[in-house]
Amino acid sequence: MTSTADGVCPAERNLLGLNDIGTAVSDHRSMSQVRRAPRPCSARRVKTVSVGNLVSTMKLSTGTRLMRSLARGELWARSPDAGTLGRRVAAALTEERQRSGRLGAHALTLAYVSIAIWCALVHPWPGAFFYLGLVAGFILLALAWRRLSLRPMPSLMILGFVLANAALLTATLLVPNPFEPPPWPIQMKLRPPAFPFFLMLVAWSTFALSPRLVVGSGLIVVVTWSVGIGIVALRPDAQLGFGLPGADPTALAHYLDPTFIDAAAWATSVFTACLITGILAVVVHHTQKLVAAQARVERARDNLARHVSANLVEELAELDEPFGPPRIQDAAILFADVIGFTGLCEGRSPQAVMAMLRGFHERMAGCVFAAGGTLDKFVGDSVMATFGTPKPGPRDATNALACARKMLASLDAWNNERRANDEPVLHIGIGLHFGPVVLGNVGHEQRLEYAVLGDTVNVASRLEALSRDLQTSLVISHTLIEQIRLEVGECTVVGMQRHAPVVVRGREQATDVWILAERVCKACPPISETEVTTAA
Repeated sequence: MTSTADGVCPAERNLLGLNDIGTAVSDHRSMSQVRRAPRPCSARRVKTVSVGNLVSTMKLSTGTRLMRSLARGELWARSPDAGTLGRRVAAALTEERQRSGRLGAHALTLAYVSIAIWCALVHPWPGAFFYLGLVAGFILLALAWRRLSLRPMPSLMILGFVLANAALLTATLLVPNPFEPPPWPIQMKLRPPAFPFFLMLVAWSTFALSPRLVVGSGLIVVVTWSVGIGIVALRPDAQLGFGLPGADPTALAHYLDPTFIDAAAWATSVFTACLITGILAVVVHHTQKLVAAQARVERARDNLARHVSANLVEELAELDEPFGPPRIQDAAILFADVIGFTGLCEGRSPQAVMAMLRGFHERMAGCVFAAGGTLDKFVGDSVMATFGTPKPGPRDATNALACARKMLASLDAWNNERRANDEPVLHIGIGLHFGPVVLGNVGHEQRLEYAVLGDTVNVASRLEALSRDLQTSLVISHTLIEQIRLEVGECTVVGMQRHAPVVVRGREQATDVWILAERVCKACPPISETEVTTAA
């Protein structure tokens, strides 16, 4: 098999579902995509992903990439889409934009209602009726937007809404009030500090979670207000000036003339709007990055749940160093392997082999999680699981044996389906051992893997291989049987029989083992998921 265009081999994508982990955030590589070179892959050898790396990706942090983004112009680039962030991240951004858009519609409606109350308190009656009528138009616009925000909105429609509000606001501030005779010259409308009302529209645009829309809204506000001032300045009676006058009484009188228009005040408004727009765009850009990073964290959390039981995911995710430094602790190790896998693959298409592997892995992984274990790795048709890592529990050995029985029962049920479909049945060998293991990170600092190592792991693997010579589906070390007796007593080991000591390859001393006498323990009721306990 060959790698796909994104550099991830199909077996990884189908069996592990971990093709997106390279884009997850970490402490030192915050919110950046990791480009991985294509690599070959076979059905027999599948790249494994360490549980420790999955947990480390769930540490959300922000680095110094914001200023670099500004320098490269990324801040003004198009919003991330499915092609750059992945479908899940893009979906999270879309969902967050919809949620934020609805919140923005409520906020804008509340703002306009507050302005209506303010107008009623500040403006004398009956002049307040004019402004209340215009504010009612704003409220209708906001209510219409609340209705439209129930579904995704295109950027042009959002900018059009800003333009409509800015145009109506310009008319509100500049059109003479017919209920306030005698009217002042229209130039006097520019004297009160009315421009800050426009900044409300720029602030509202941040709910779209798009720096481009914030910049566009700021530009619309500036242009609309400038057009309004330009119309007033073109009147024949308008007098233009720039800034405060000096000590000259004539200049002061000119400045205080009701028809005077201060261009410096307009320039200050435009400059202030540009500053605020830029700041808000940076904030939105940062928020957008956080939303994308949180989506990656959730994806990493889901990927972690594929390796450890669900009740440990939240606990591991909340710890800064969930695994700590390398340490030695007792754990139960399980190896399961399909017997005669090479013969099963002979004459079958790669798609059929992959489908068979996926079905096998799916069922075995379900048994591991149901028994409260940690799925360490898939290597072709082999499965390695641990019980008691990363946190030991009171029934690790018992849960390991329960998992083995679940695997055999699940395989029996699947074989019945395969027989009905005229497909070859599968047989597996399982090896179990209990003892001290070493837990810690191995590899290069840029590619660490949290590994479970030690003689206990080697013995468990050898016991699984020994199942073929002993013609049984399950081989258990006497050490694990003794641990089970310490945990729950004799009942759980019913159905197992002791075998003569055997010499395991690579070891000089013989090993006491037990084998499965019956396929299912008839003396014990079936072990359900609720009866399997894990570390509290």
